Amino acid sequence: MQSETVSPLVAERQRRTWTAIHRAAADATLERGPGDVTVAQIAEIAGVSPRTFFNYFDSKEDAIVGVQAPHLTDDVLRDLRESTDDPAILRVCRLVTEVARSTIGPGVDMDQRRALAAAHPHLRGRLTAMFGEARKLLMARLVDDVEPPWSGIEGLPADPAEARALILLANGIVTLAWMSDTDRLFTDPDAALAESIDTFRKVTTTAL
Repeated sequence: MQSETVSPLVAERQRRTWTAIHRAAADATLERGPGDVTVAQIAEIAGVSPRTFFNYFDSKEDAIVGVQAPHLTDDVLRDLRESTDDPAILRVCRLVTEVARSTIGPGVDMDQRRALAAAHPHLRGRLTAMFGEARKLLMARLVDDVEPPWSGIEGLPADPAEARALILLANGIVTLAWMSDTDRLFTDPDAALAESIDTFRKVTTTAL
């Protein structure tokens, strides 16, 4: 979906179009399987042109599972900046969670997505790849492209290597929480993250 600033009316129209294409792709795939569904068929069901399809999705697989490019909002950065009373690892885990959540487009049925991924394992690869894109975005925006790391946000490591390590650790913690119970990660994120952090703490204590 286009990311430039647009009017609320245009944004709503884009949201409806994105959702219509995704729904068409997901429903057709559940019915016939991804091998028997084409971009042209998806576009026809959604009532758009193939050209419009590619304005919203890079591939058929992205449309089927309902992913979009990750983004980092000002609200998420403000939460990171203002949560100085919390441990750094929890703060960055929240950050990773929100950026991962941003890859889920409007109107995505998570139960249906899980059913699609279970029935067609190659679709899981696209979800994993998008999670990796979220990590790369954080690395670029908060470490590699700024000086100092985190733009000097209090309570986070100023050394670039340590900042990268913290993002990678948080990414692993969030991934474990995602794999354990995706819904809980979104409905009760701090509890889900605390449980995953505790698991990582136990493993690193005994394994290092």
